Order: sequence, then C-alpha cells, then structure tokens
Amino acid sequence: MDVKVFQFNGCNKCYNETILLNVEPKYNLEFIEDPKNWKETKTDLSVITGYLLAEDKEVLDKIKSNSGKVIGYGNCATTGGVFALANQRGNNILPLKRFIADSQKINGCLGEIEELKSVIDNEEPSQLKNLCMVCGRKTTCDYLDEVKRQIELDDDKTCFNDLGYLCNGFVAKECKERCIDYNAPCRGCKSSLDRPGIRMLGMFGTLMGNIEVATEHSELGATDKLADQDDDVTDSLPDVLGNFFRFTLPTSGLPRGRIASSGNILDDVFLGRLIEELPLISGLLGGDHSISLTLKIIETYEEANKIEVSETTKKYRKELLELENQLHEAIKSKDPKQYKKITDEIRKIGGNMNLSNVAFGGFRSQIDDKDNFEDYKTHVFDVVEGAYKNGSVEYKIDPIGIVKEIKIKEVER
Repeated sequence: MDVKVFQFNGCNKCYNETILLNVEPKYNLEFIEDPKNWKETKTDLSVITGYLLAEDKEVLDKIKSNSGKVIGYGNCATTGGVFALANQRGNNILPLKRFIADSQKINGCLGEIEELKSVIDNEEPSQLKNLCMVCGRKTTCDYLDEVKRQIELDDDKTCFNDLGYLCNGFVAKECKERCIDYNAPCRGCKSSLDRPGIRMLGMFGTLMGNIEVATEHSELGATDKLADQDDDVTDSLPDVLGNFFRFTLPTSGLPRGRIASSGNILDDVFLGRLIEELPLISGLLGGDHSISLTLKIIETYEEANKIEVSETTKKYRKELLELENQLHEAIKSKDPKQYKKITDEIRKIGGNMNLSNVAFGGFRSQIDDKDNFEDYKTHVFDVVEGAYKNGSVEYKIDPIGIVKEIKIKEVER
C-alpha cells in the first residue's frame, strides 16, 4: 500500500511518530516535509500532520484528488490543536474537516501510532474508556472552597478536581501519553464528546458552587445577576481559554478573537497563558526541540528567582538534552528501531513525549525506583512579576503570572 505522510505547519512530533509505521515494513512510505512543492502523484492513502491555514487549501485539494483516503493524524490537523490558541489573536487555524469533509481523524497529542495503523489497515480501532475510568485517583464531586493553580504532590489518591486543581479527564478518553500518570492534570487532548471545553466548564463551574461570585442588584425585582467585575471565581481561572480549550478552540463554537496578533503564531499561542502552564504547553508544541525549549523556559525562571534545583534534577535534564540530540539523528535517518529506542528513553525521564513529568524545580513523579524522589520533587513556587530572558527565550509576566510578552527564537530544522 502506498502511504504518503505530509507535514504542514508547526510541531513535527506526529509527523516524526509515523516513522514507526516502518517497524514492520508493510507500507510503501513517502515522507513529504514541504507539501507546497510536492509533485503530485497518486497514492492509496495520505496522512496529514501539523496545523492548517486557509492558504493550505490548494495543496489539500491536490492531496484529496490524488488519494484514495485522507487521514488527519494528531490534534493539530484534526481540531487545530494547541497552536489554535493563537486564534484568540485573530489567526485562523482550521481543522482538516473544513478542507476535506470525508477525511478520517485520529485525535491526540501525540496521535497514537497503533490507532493510525488500524485505520490504514481498515481495522476496527480499540474502544477507549473515559479517562476518569482508568485513573487511580478517586472523586467525590464535593463542592470546592477554592481553586488552586498549583498543588503540592502529596496526595495521589484524590481526584485533581476535588483538590480544586483543574483536570479535563472528565471530558477525555484514555490516551497513550497519560499525563495523569505523572501527576500532571489532563488538558483533554483526546476528547470523548463534542465541544468538550464547554462541557468541562459546566462541570467545573458546578464544583465551584461554594466560591464567591460577584453579583449586582436587579432593578426589575428579579434574582440578582452576575456583576461585571472580578471575583473569587474569575480570579481562580485567569486563563479559561488555555486550560479548557487547549486543543479544540476552532471546533468549540467560540468566535475568533479580536485582539491584535503579535505577528507570530507561536508567540500568540503563549500570550495570555499562565507561568505554571508554560512547560505543559512548550512540551506539546516544540516538535523535536521540545526538550530544549521546555528546559530553556523553566531554567530562565528558576535562575532569575533563585529556585533551588538539585544535582539529580540537573543530571536528568542533561540526559534529556542528550537524548534530544540522539532523536535528531534517528529522525534524520528515518530509522524506526532507533527512533523507538530513543523515544522510549525520553519517556522514562520526561513521562511522555509531551514531557508531562518535567516541571519547575524538578519533576512531578519518580523516575527510578532507586531514587529518593524528595531529592528532585517539584514544589509550589512563587509567582514573581518580571521580565525573563535567556538566549532564545524571553518573556514577561504580570503580578498574577499571565504571560504579557514573549519572544521565542524558532529553531531551524
């Protein structure tokens, strides 16, 4: 079977993951990194990775007319993904269905290679459970007294949401990356229903029933209405868009934002995000440079605010950077066995390919059973207003930790 894999815009992790289709060579694979210059040829199946813009329509039309089947692989292609947070600033990242209505989709960040193989081979994919059903934490759904943006990792039995720490597992399916296994909350990369952000807002909003909300008197004698001012609810959730709609903004039904763009889609993604969420976002979108980008963001803040970092943390971070260099070689050679070996090693330390285990000050979960986890366990850190700069990364946060300015020098691939 002829299979062509096209990388469009943004992160290339899903594109690289398709190297694993050749672990047991059964497809005639062709990797196309520059779709605009693709010389049209017929193929049985095309796989689309990366986020899509309106100007990609012409190329996508050519792919459709030359393909027996088209599959969107990963959230960037299927729902807009994390890059579509840039739509808050007037960008127009679109899901593949807007271009090719009969395309099939494999959601996830990363898209799961096993699921892709099943779709290519016309096999029935495994039925996935709701994430909450496979989570080791247990919920009571009691009303919350407060919402927390950070928590100490001492309680591994209680549902994150019951702790007041937003987790989108309620509206997500189980996935290969399993951020929750590394004490990181789910942000819903593999949604279990339509418009998951709206549903999650309703669920979490219900849990916040005990938290004070500002109201104003209705002159018509009706029940008091919500007031147009900050209160404990709005203060608790300063980035609704980034936390509830991280992967699904173009399919949420919400309108495009009217705030002026910075002129750079990558920067637009980060603007408005929260300092404690930056590693969880950079780990998603940095492609084969996710490790170096994430550590640069973290270490820039740590050094400026004198956050203590153990020698064990430094050792594991150094190992991750070395693995990133080895990953580049495996990608360059398109060697599936070497790629799998290196990515397995990255997962042992980083938790998954999105680096959910990597955090400010250390790591979220124990890496080796022989370790003393307390030696490199991450802790709640202070939010400090200021400008932070370290080589290829510079950003400015306000007093509550919202990113107001950011410049990231993109790495040439």
